[in-house]
Amino acid sequence: MILRVEHGGVTLDDLDDLKRLSAYVEEGGALGEWGRREAGHVVLTTHQLLRLAGARAGDSQWRSRFDGMVDYARRHGWVDGDEVRMHIVGE
Repeated sequence: MILRVEHGGVTLDDLDDLKRLSAYVEEGGALGEWGRREAGHVVLTTHQLLRLAGARAGDSQWRSRFDGMVDYARRHGWVDGDEVRMHIVGE
């Protein structure tokens, strides 16, 4: 998945690609209530990511894969409590 932070708001792209989670932040794009930036990363809660996923979050197979992605991120130190840290790949 790719988190997009753009002038028009915050969205998720590539919802079926749960082998990566990165962020693209457009110049001047603001996270607002969705999360925060920290030294080359964007931080959101898993709850916020699920809200952005919309109806997909209600699909049990997708949700199982999402939970697996979060578990993988946790094992690598990218999750603290309920917060997920995503590397910014473009600005």
